[in-house]
Order: sequence, then structure tokens, then C-alpha cells
Amino acid sequence: MADDAAGQERSTMRSVERAFDVVDLLSDSGRPLRLAEVARGAGLHIATAQRILRVLERRNYVVQDSAGYSVGAAALAAAHSFLVGNHLVLTATPVLQELAAALGLTASLSVRVGAARVMAARVEGASPLRYQLPVGGRLPLHLGAGKVFLAYMDEAARDEVLAGMEKVETAGGSAIPMDEYVSLLEGIAATGYAVSRNERVVGAVSVSAPVRSRDAGELLGVVQVSGREEDLEDRLAEATREVLNAAASIAARMR
Repeated sequence: MADDAAGQERSTMRSVERAFDVVDLLSDSGRPLRLAEVARGAGLHIATAQRILRVLERRNYVVQDSAGYSVGAAALAAAHSFLVGNHLVLTATPVLQELAAALGLTASLSVRVGAARVMAARVEGASPLRYQLPVGGRLPLHLGAGKVFLAYMDEAARDEVLAGMEKVETAGGSAIPMDEYVSLLEGIAATGYAVSRNERVVGAVSVSAPVRSRDAGELLGVVQVSGREEDLEDRLAEATREVLNAAASIAARMR
């Protein structure tokens, strides 16, 4: 009986994991997906994918139309609950407002979700970016402010994220060999901040720093200011100081 119960629990947990895999796939796709695409992307049999999609549809986490399946309104409601109730986001928002006002640049806070980072809060500065930093969107860990997360990971976790990558390619066209890239991450951990140029978007520069818990030093998130090269390149020292102060301020306010 105990073995049967344990087996049923494992099966239930696997079903839950598969459902989240499907939601994550649809969230990252940027477009509606057909049933076959969902099954292939989530590594599921067609029949299994269809059963999961039906359950998610009933709960409004997935919707279907002539174009295929996409994320439903229930996911938006869950995201809203995070934005209005998360302690880190609530604590960071006024600090980001001060940071954006002080520099006239876009200030943001990212949190890690698996092998990606998600922008949890953003405040626009007086000098708007040519592109939008997407609140709620998944961004890579190996570029931009994501490097700060990698810099403070243990070696095993970092290797898992970077598995299969022989070099890091940027939007600006540069290719950083992996040994040089790891040295870059070690430098970030040593100095406590990162400067990124033309990594995700050509013509963009950013400065980012970790927000760490006061007791255990746990990495809670990453603060970043972003701007055009002409708005930020000559002010890197000032921006770095302000970002470090903002990260420390958020950490001090967390309880």
C-alpha cells in the first residue's frame, strides 16, 4: 500500500510538472502554438499534451483559437498578484523611482527563474530607451544584467546554465570565448557590479548590481539602469555608484 501511494504521488507530481512545462512553453513562444508544437516543445505524446491543455483551458490558464493555443487570463491574474504582493518588488519600486529620477535612465529589477531572469519591476527615466524592457518577459542569464546572477552562482549551477556554449555571442557581433567569459563573471563577483555594452541590444549600455539578503547573503535580485550609449557611456562612474547604492538600499529595507 505504501508503494502504491508513493507511486501515485510521483505520478501526480509529474503531471503537475508537465502542466507547468506547457505553460512555460506557451509563455516563451511569443505566438500561439499548434497541438503538435506544444507536444514537441514540451517533450510529450500528442494525447498527453492534449489532456493537459484541456485541463489548463478549463482553469483559464490556456486559451485556444484558430491560430492555436496561448496563455490565458488566469496567468495574467497570477502575475498581477505577484506584482502587487511580492515583498521584494514592493520594497524595490520606490528605490527604482529614485534611481531613475537621479540618472534620467530606465531602472529595473530582475529575479531569477530557472535558467533565465524575469524583469519584475521597471521605472522609465527621462531618456527613454529605443526598445522596451519587458516586465514579465524571460531574458537570458548570459547577457546583460543576467551575468550578475551567473557571477554569484555556484560552479555546478553555472555550468548547467552554460552547458553546450563554447562562446557567448552578443547583439553587437562579438563572440567571447568561454574561458574569457568565466573570468568576466569572476570579475563581476569581485567588484560587485557589471557593465554591459551592446550585449542584448545594439547601442544599449547598462550597469547592474546584486541585491543580497542582509543575513545569509542570498541573491534576491539584480538592479539595473539601462540607456543609450550617448546617454550613459560618459556617466558610468556616476551610474555605477547610484546602482550600488540602490541595491544596498533595497537590501537594507528587506526584512
